[in-house]
Amino acid sequence: MTDKETSHKNHYYTLGISEDASTEDIHDAYERLYQKFGPHVTLSGQDPEMMLKTFKEITEAYETLINPDKRKHFDSTGSMHSSRSDLRKLWAQSSGPKPAGPASKGELKIARDTTVTIPITLKEAIKGTRKEVTLKDSVPCEDCSGLKPLVRMQCPNCHGIGFTRADRKEEIDLPGGMYHGVEVRIPECGTFDTQTNKHGDLVIKIEVIPHPQFVIVEKNLTCTIPVTIFEAVLGADIEIPTGTGKVVMKIQPLSQNGRVYRLRGLGLAGGDQLVTIEIRIPEKLTAEEKSLFQRIANSTKMADPRKDIL
Repeated sequence: MTDKETSHKNHYYTLGISEDASTEDIHDAYERLYQKFGPHVTLSGQDPEMMLKTFKEITEAYETLINPDKRKHFDSTGSMHSSRSDLRKLWAQSSGPKPAGPASKGELKIARDTTVTIPITLKEAIKGTRKEVTLKDSVPCEDCSGLKPLVRMQCPNCHGIGFTRADRKEEIDLPGGMYHGVEVRIPECGTFDTQTNKHGDLVIKIEVIPHPQFVIVEKNLTCTIPVTIFEAVLGADIEIPTGTGKVVMKIQPLSQNGRVYRLRGLGLAGGDQLVTIEIRIPEKLTAEEKSLFQRIANSTKMADPRKDIL
C-alpha cells in the first residue's frame, strides 16, 4: 500500500475512537470490531472480498495506532486524512453479524458446507498468509452429460450418477488476526452439492501449529524467559522473542522470580504476550566472585524470607 493510499484513511475514524484515545481504548476498539467483522463472521448479503478488505483496514488501523512511532507519524500528517472507510459502509448496510447456518422453515434448501482444516504457524496467524487447498469436487460427467437418463445409466465413467470426482484447487487469503479454532467462511466456494445443484460454502478451520517457545492460551501467548541475578536485581533491557520477531523488554530493578510482564498487542488477534521471568544463579564462582557475594551477604539488611514459616 502506497503512502498516498494510506494518507486518505483516518485510522481513528475506522476504529471509532477519538484522536486522544489511550492505548487501552485502541485495544478495546479493536476487540469490539474483531468480534463484529473478524474472519470468523459472515454478514448476510455481503461480498466476502469486501469483508476481507474491511478486516484488513481494521488491522492496519490498529497496528498503526498501537505503535507509538507509527501513531506519531500518522498524527503528524493528520490534515491529509479523510473519513472514507469501507467499514462504515458495511456497518451501515448490515444490522450486525449473522453466523451462517441452516435455512429456516419454508426457505429453499442450501448446499452443504465443506469444512477444511488448515494448519498455520504462529507467525502466519499473526501476520496473515495465503494457502492453497485441494477439494475433491463433483463435476458433470463428460461422457454422458446431456444424454437421456436411460442412456446415462450405461455410462462406464459415472455409472448413471451424472457426476464424477475431480480435484479442484483454491487459493485462500487468510488475514492477520487468526487464532486456534477460528473459522473462516467463504460463500459458494465449497464442493458442488448434487442434491441442490449448487456449491456450498467453504469453511476453513484454523489450526495453529504448536510453537517451541510459546504456549497459546486463547488469544494470549505465554513464555518463560531466563534472566541473570544481576538483571533481576539491577534491572536491564533484554531482547526477547515474539510471535513475529524480537523486541526489547525492560526488566524493572528488584524483579522477583516468577514476575509476569504483559506486552500488549503482541498475541493473537489483539491479545497480549505474557512473559514470566526465571532468575538463573551462577553455576560456578571464582574465589573473587564468592568473596564479593559474601561481602554483599554480610552487609545486606534483607529480612529473613523464612520467618513466617518457621
